Parts: sequence; structure tokens; C-alpha cells
Amino acid sequence: RRRMGEVVSNGEIVVDLFCGIGYYTLPILVKSKVKHVYSCEWNIHAINSLKFILKENKVENKCTIYEGDNRETTGDLTNIADRILLGLLPTAKKSYDIALKCLKHSGGFLHLHGLAPANNHQKLVDSTTKLLESLDYDYKVKNMIINKIKSYAPHWDHLVLDIEVKKI
Repeated sequence: RRRMGEVVSNGEIVVDLFCGIGYYTLPILVKSKVKHVYSCEWNIHAINSLKFILKENKVENKCTIYEGDNRETTGDLTNIADRILLGLLPTAKKSYDIALKCLKHSGGFLHLHGLAPANNHQKLVDSTTKLLESLDYDYKVKNMIINKIKSYAPHWDHLVLDIEVKKI
């Protein structure tokens, strides 16, 4: 969570497709010089908490909340983001298409959470790369960093893939 507030560059636009109460959104808003964060959430209780937290931290003017299913509410976020957060376990595969739609045409970064066997993190890397490149957006995975967050279950790890994609 703290790391997200450190990796966002000055002036970036971020889309958090599964923001919840702002677990990643808030550190980005408070610790970086982000231009704007678009936070997507469908749980009304989480949205109310997020609104409260944004106001208490005096960053509500730098965050727009999209209420509802991000597959339905993000239509006007096309070609806008430098960075997309996909923090949903066990997978956010159903929103990869949305993530690439929101990403600037030139490319950017995806921070994708997922689960992988503890002895084979490459399995998640390979399946993610294949799926991202199969979508009809002409992006190529340029760089990927694997971050092990913690053990999720016996013999399974929670990973975050920091993925840089560029237009082909």
C-alpha cells in the first residue's frame, strides 16, 4: 500500500478499478503528486467510507468516484490513465479489457494482483502476458516486475505484477 504512494510520478492520472475504501487510492493522493485518481467501487458502504476519508485528508478535489461495476461505469475514461490499479483477488481478468481501454494509447503501467503457486510465480506471469496481448489493443508487455506480497494459502502466494505496456 505504501509503495503505491511512492511509485506514482508527478502529474500522472491513475484509475483504481477496485478501490474499496481507498486502500491504494489514499496513499497515492496523500504521498505523491498525482494529478488525479479515478476510483471505481460498487459497494455503497465502501464508497461512503472513501468519501469520508478523502474529505478528512483534504484530497477530495483530486479524486473522482465512479459508483457501480467498472465494466459499466468507465465509458468516459478511455485513453486517460498513465497507471491502472487492478487490486482484486483472486483475479481481475474480467476487467483487463477495461484497464487497457482506460490506459493512454501510448501505454503505461498496470498493477495487477493475482495468485500463483508458491513454487511457480512464472505461471501467473505467462498467463497474464498471454491474455493482455491477446486483447485487441495493440499493446506489448515491455517490462514486468513480480512483487510477492504475502502467502495467501498453503503453497499459494499473493503477487502484484507491475506491468509496463507500450503500443506496438
